[in-house]
Amino acid sequence: MTLDSLLNMLLIILGFGLLIGIHELGHFLAAKWAGIRTNAFAVGMGPQVVSFRKGVGFCYKSTKAKVIAKCGKDANDMSDADLLKHGISETEYSLRLLPIGGFVSMLGQEDGKPDEVSDDPRSYNKCPIGKRMVVVSAGVLMNLLLAIVFFLICFQIGVNFEAPVVGAIANGSPAETAKSVGDESYQKNHSLEVGDTVLSIDGKVVHTFQDVQIASAMAKPNVPIHLEARNAVSGVVSQYDIVPESGNQGGLLELGLYPSSSLTLRKGDEAEKALTMLQEQYEELNDLRPGMTMTAACESFIYEQEKEEAYQPVTQWGDFERIVSNTYSSIHTRWEDGETTKIVVIQTLPQLDILRPVGIPEDSPQNFEFGYMGLVPLSKIGFIFGSSPNVSVLQKGDVITRVAELEMPRMGQLRNFLATQPDGEMEMGVLRDGEERSFTVQLSKGKLGVLLTNALELPITANPIEEILVEVDGELVPSPTAIAGQQLLGGSTLLAVYDAGQGLVTTVPKQPIRDWRELRSRIEHERFSHVPPKGPVELLVQNPTTNAELTSIEFHHTGRRYSQSFNSPLDQQLFEPLYVSRSSGGNPLKALQMGFDETINMVVMTYLTIDRLVRRTVGVDQLRGPVGIIHIGSKIADRGMSYLLFFLAIISVNLAVLNFLPLPIVDGGLFLYLVYEKLFKKPPSLAFQNAAAMLGLGLIATLFIVTFYNDIARLVG
Repeated sequence: MTLDSLLNMLLIILGFGLLIGIHELGHFLAAKWAGIRTNAFAVGMGPQVVSFRKGVGFCYKSTKAKVIAKCGKDANDMSDADLLKHGISETEYSLRLLPIGGFVSMLGQEDGKPDEVSDDPRSYNKCPIGKRMVVVSAGVLMNLLLAIVFFLICFQIGVNFEAPVVGAIANGSPAETAKSVGDESYQKNHSLEVGDTVLSIDGKVVHTFQDVQIASAMAKPNVPIHLEARNAVSGVVSQYDIVPESGNQGGLLELGLYPSSSLTLRKGDEAEKALTMLQEQYEELNDLRPGMTMTAACESFIYEQEKEEAYQPVTQWGDFERIVSNTYSSIHTRWEDGETTKIVVIQTLPQLDILRPVGIPEDSPQNFEFGYMGLVPLSKIGFIFGSSPNVSVLQKGDVITRVAELEMPRMGQLRNFLATQPDGEMEMGVLRDGEERSFTVQLSKGKLGVLLTNALELPITANPIEEILVEVDGELVPSPTAIAGQQLLGGSTLLAVYDAGQGLVTTVPKQPIRDWRELRSRIEHERFSHVPPKGPVELLVQNPTTNAELTSIEFHHTGRRYSQSFNSPLDQQLFEPLYVSRSSGGNPLKALQMGFDETINMVVMTYLTIDRLVRRTVGVDQLRGPVGIIHIGSKIADRGMSYLLFFLAIISVNLAVLNFLPLPIVDGGLFLYLVYEKLFKKPPSLAFQNAAAMLGLGLIATLFIVTFYNDIARLVG
C-alpha cells in the first residue's frame, strides 16, 4: 500500500468522523437550546486526549481531577447552583483518541438504558415533548444541512461524472432487444446504438450515466422504465419502454448499458501495464503512449483515395467504433501528444460471437468460446508473464495445437482442461514459424503463465462446436450450430466459400481465405448481401487427416441483412471515461439550489434502496460497512477534493436517513416513543423499551456483521 493510499484512508476516516461529529453537534446545540443539562460533548471515541471546561481550562485527558481538587466533587454530582458558585461549566468538551464519531451526554437520557431517568427539572425526561422532538431530530437535520453545504461547494467548483452516453450494449440484454415506441414525433422501431445519449428516464432528466444505472437498479420488478435517447449520428430522439433484468452485479436490475469513454489513453501504472501487454501482441500500437488522444480516423482504403480529406473527427468511443465496425482491413488513426501528431495504422479484427457450448458447467474457468457459426479459432500466446515458468520454452506467437492428449483445443476448452491437471510437466504442441513443434512445459496452479489470444491470422478451426446454449424466453435452450452434423474436424484448414448453387468446386480458388476476417466477410457477402438472402453456402476445407474435402454448411436466415462488424485491438477500458461536468457556472444561488435538489434526490434514493432490499431486487451483498466505505472513499479521494466532498455528502444523507428509520436505538425510534408519549400522555413501558432496545442492538449487530463480511469478501476477492 502506497503512502498516498494511507493518507487517503486517513482522510476518509476523518471525514466519516466529521459526519458523525456533526450529527452529535446537532443534538448538543438543540439540547442547549431546550435547556437540557449536557454533561459532556466529545469529538471522537475512546480515551480522552485533551479536554476543556469553562472555569478549569484545558487539561491533558479529563478535567475531572482538577474539578474535584477545586470543588471537592465531580461536576456531574453538583447542582446548577454549585456549578455557578464555583464558576465552572456543566459541560466538559473533549477530544478523543479515535477520530470516529462523537457523543453528547444529557442528564436523564442514555442510549439503550430507558430507566436512566432523573428527577432534575433540567433532565431530558422532564423537558417538554416538543423540545425533545427537536433534540432527537437535530442530528439528522445537521447531516442534511451538511450534505447541502458539501453539494453546494461541489457544484460551485464543478464535478466530473461519466456522461450519459452509451459506450456498449450487452448481448441479449433488455437494452439490446428494445425497440423504440411513441407518437409520430419520435422515431419508431429503432434500436439503441453505441454513442446514443440518454436524455431522460420516466420523465426525469438524466445528467450522468450513474443516473441511468440507479434508475434501472431502483426500478420496480417487471415494470418497464421509459427511456428517451438521442441518436449520435442522426440526432433523432427515440423513446423506449425497457424492463430491467437482474444482471451480474450482485443481482441488481440492469438495462445492459455501459458508459462510453473518451479517446484519451489512461495514465497510471496499471494503464501503462495494460497498454504494454497490448503492444506485445500488436506491434502497430507501439507508438501509443498514456495520455495521447485520438482525434480523427478513417478506413485505410478510403485514405488511399482521398488522403487527408478522408479523416473523420472522433471525440468519443462510439465515433471510433462506428468507423471500425465497417472497416474491412485497417484503419488510419490520428493521435495528438502535446504538440506532436502521430498517425497509427491499426489492423481491424473480425467480430466473433460468444458461444456457450452445451455441457460446460457454469462455474468453469471459461464457460464460453469466441467463434462464428460453430467454428472457433485456435489459441496463440499473445504475452508471456515474467513470472511464468515457461519463459525460456514458449514464445509470443506460438499457436497451441495440443496439450497432453487434448488435440486442437479451443481457448475455453484449453483453460478448463488445464485447471483440472496437476502441477508439473506436460507435453505441448505448437505451430511456430509454420512448423509443428513439441515442448515440455510447466503447469503451475492450472496455468502456463501466458496470455492467450485468438489466432485470427490462421484460417484453421479448433474443435468445432455443434451445439450451443441460446437464450429463449429467459431460458438457455440447446440449439445446433451451422456446422452441426458436418463431421468437421479440429485442425481443418478453411480454404474458400462458395454459393451452393454453383455446384461442387474441387480446386482451391485463386484467392483463398487467408484469415478469419476474410472467412466471415465472404460468408456474409455470399449469404446476406442480396435481398432476399441467398440459399446455403459451401465451405471448402482441408481435412487434417485426408485430402481436400468439400463440406456444405447451411447458414440460417436471421431475418435481417447483415451489417459487417469488425473491431480493433484497442479496448474501451484503455481510455479515460467520457465526462460531463455538473457545475453551477459560478452562480452560488444556483449551486445552493443544485445542492438542495441533490440532497432530496439522495434521501429518496436511500429510501428506495431500502424498499428494493425488501423486494429483493437489491441483494444484501450490495451493502457496505465502514471498511467498504473507507476503501471506496480512499479511491475517490485520489480524484480530488470535489469528489471527496461529494462522496461525504452522499454518506451524510445516508446517515440521516438510516438514523431516522423507525427502529429502536436510532433517532427515528426515539422520535416514535415521543409521539406515543404525546398521544397517550405517558412513555412506553420500560419492559417494552428494554425489549425494543435489545432488538435494536441485535439488528445493528447483524447489520454490522453482514456489511463487515461483504467488505472483507470484496477486498479479498
